[in-house]
Amino acid sequence: MLSSLDIAKQKLIEISIALSSETDLSRLLKKIIHELRLLTKSDGGSLFLVENGKLRFEVAQNNTLMLLKGEDFQFFKQFEIPISKRSIAGYVALTGDILNIPDVYELSADFPFQFNPEFDVRNNYHTQSILAVPLKDHTGKVIGVLELINAMGDKGELIPFSEVHENLVLSLASLAAVAINKARLIQTIQNLYEDEREQNRRNLEAIFRSVNDAIITVDKNMHIIAANDATREICGMDPKEIVGREFHRVTGYCAQSCYEALKEILGTEKTIKDYRLECRKQNRPHQIVTVSSSPLRDRADKNIGTVLVIRDLTRVAEMEGELRGRYNLHNIVGKSHKLQNIFRLLDELMNTDTTVLITGETGTGKELIAKALHYGGARAAKPMVTVNCTALPENLLESELFGHVKGAFTGASKDRVGRFQAAHGGTLFLDEVGDIPPNLQLKLLRALQEKTFERVGDSTTHRVDVRLIAATNCDLKQKVSLGEFREDLYYRLKVLEITLPPLRDRREDIPLLINHFLTLFNKSYNKNIEGISQDALKIFMLYPWPGNVRELQHAIEHAFVLCNSPTITLEHLPAEIKDYSPPEAPAPAERPKISSLQPPDILQALVKTGWNKAKAARLLGISRPSLYQLIHRHNLRPADQL
Repeated sequence: MLSSLDIAKQKLIEISIALSSETDLSRLLKKIIHELRLLTKSDGGSLFLVENGKLRFEVAQNNTLMLLKGEDFQFFKQFEIPISKRSIAGYVALTGDILNIPDVYELSADFPFQFNPEFDVRNNYHTQSILAVPLKDHTGKVIGVLELINAMGDKGELIPFSEVHENLVLSLASLAAVAINKARLIQTIQNLYEDEREQNRRNLEAIFRSVNDAIITVDKNMHIIAANDATREICGMDPKEIVGREFHRVTGYCAQSCYEALKEILGTEKTIKDYRLECRKQNRPHQIVTVSSSPLRDRADKNIGTVLVIRDLTRVAEMEGELRGRYNLHNIVGKSHKLQNIFRLLDELMNTDTTVLITGETGTGKELIAKALHYGGARAAKPMVTVNCTALPENLLESELFGHVKGAFTGASKDRVGRFQAAHGGTLFLDEVGDIPPNLQLKLLRALQEKTFERVGDSTTHRVDVRLIAATNCDLKQKVSLGEFREDLYYRLKVLEITLPPLRDRREDIPLLINHFLTLFNKSYNKNIEGISQDALKIFMLYPWPGNVRELQHAIEHAFVLCNSPTITLEHLPAEIKDYSPPEAPAPAERPKISSLQPPDILQALVKTGWNKAKAARLLGISRPSLYQLIHRHNLRPADQL
C-alpha cells in the first residue's frame, strides 16, 4: 500500500504533466491554484505575477467562494502590490523566501508587515494561516508569488501549514514557473503573429489594389452585357463567349457562387461591398474572392441592371495562412519523448544567436526546425534565407553565398548580392552543409568567426549580422576524420547540435502525423476523408520509413489521389508500402577482422566494384565507415589519381 508521501509524489508527477500540456496562460494559472489547493487540502489560494516591477493579482479560488470573479475579481484585479517588505506577497517577491504564517491576526509587531483584512471583510471570510511561496525561473529570478490560505485537517478543521506542505508547494512551484514562462512565450509569439498579420494585411491590400479586377455587367433579366479581360483570369470565363448569355446559364466556367449576391442586388437595388465567398472554377483551384456590386442606372436614374466587381483575394488568404504557420509552434507534430525534448531545446534557443547544427536523416524535418528557430525568435521580422549546398555546382556556390561584382568571371554581367548579405539581420540556413567544397570551407569559417566577407572579384570587406543554422544528413565527424571537412569549421558549426530522430524511432507520432496530413490534404483536394483503415494503420506502424516524415506525407497524398471513399485502405497505398513485410532476422555472420585485411585485398574489392565504396564494403564484409578508415590509413586511390 502506498504511503501518503508516495501518493503525493505520484500526484506531483500527474500535475506536472497536466501543467506542461497547458499553453493558455489564463487557464494555466487557474489550474495551478486548483491543483495546489487539492494537493495541500487548503481552503483557498491566490496567484500574483511580477509585471513592471510590481505584483499584479491574477487569480484566486477558495472552497467557500469557488473562483473569485465578477465585481470582486475586478476589485482585486486592479491591485498592484509593491515589491517590498510591507506586505506578505511583496516580502516573498523581494526576498525570494517562503513564508509560513500559522495565524495572520497574531503576527508579531517585529514583522515589517501586517495582514490586510480587506478580502475577509468584503466576503465575510476568515483567513487564519497563509503559506506564501515564490515562483522562480531557471535563473532564480522571482516571476510571481503563490499564496495558499487555511490548511484543512482530515475532519475539516483549520490547521497550520506543515513542513510537508512547504516541500510539496516548493516542488510544484518550480514546475509552475517553467509552465508559466512557456505559456508567456507562446502568448508573445501569438501577439507578434497578430501584429504582423495585421500589418501584412494592410500591405497586401495596398498591393492588390493595383491588380485589375474582373468586371461583369448584367441587365435586369440577368443577361451579361459586358465583361472585361480580367474576367478570363479571375473567373475562368472568356468575355467574348459569355456576352449576351444569361448569367445563371453560363455553366462549365465557374460555380456561380456570386449568383445569390447578384439576385439580391437586382431585387433590392442595394449596393454590396466586399462580399467574401469561395469560388470554384472548372479544372481550376478554388478561389477566395470579394464581390462588390452596385445598381446600373441610365440617364433617367432608372435601374437597368447591375455591375459586379470581383477581386481575387486567394493569394492574400494563402499568405495569411503561411504567416500563421510561421508562428504556430504546433506545426511540428509529435508527442514522443524525443520530440518533446527538442521542443524544450527550441524554447531555449529561439532568442539566442547561437549557431545551431541540425542533423538527421533525409525527410526528418530539418528545415522545419530551422524555420521554428527563426520565426519564433527575435529575428523573425528579418529575412530567413535558405541555401541548398548540394543544388549548386562548386563554381557557383561561392558566388551564391558571398555575391560577386561585374566581370568577376565569365557571365558575371552585373553585381550580385550574395545570400550572406541578403540575410543581414536575420538567419542564413545552410542545408546539406557537409557538401560544401574544401576551398569554400575556410571562407565560410571566417564569415562565421569575424562576421565579414568579400564578394567574388572584390577586395572590399563587408560586415554582416547573421545567425547561421546549418543542417546535414551525413556524418560530419567522419568527414573530418577522412580529411573531407575542416575540423575547425565543424566545431564552429556544432556550437549546439539538434539531432532529429528518424520516424521509425518515434512511431508513436505516426497516428498524429496521419491526422495532420489528412486535415492538410482534405483542404487542398477538397475532399472529406475521415481516416485510414486498421490494416493500413498497422502497415504504417510496421513500415521502416526510410524517407521519414516526407515519405509518410507523400504516401498519404498518393492515397488521397486514389481514394474516393471516407476511409483510406491498403489498396490506396503505394506498392512498396502495402506490399511490405518485416524481414526475418538474419543469422549472425562471422565478419572478418579489419586487421586481417591487407591493402591488395581492399584494392581488389574497390577495383572490382568500380570504386563504389558501399558495394566494396559489402564485398569485404565490413561496414562502410571501416572501409573509409582503411582507405585513409593505406592511402589508397584510383589509378588515374596516382
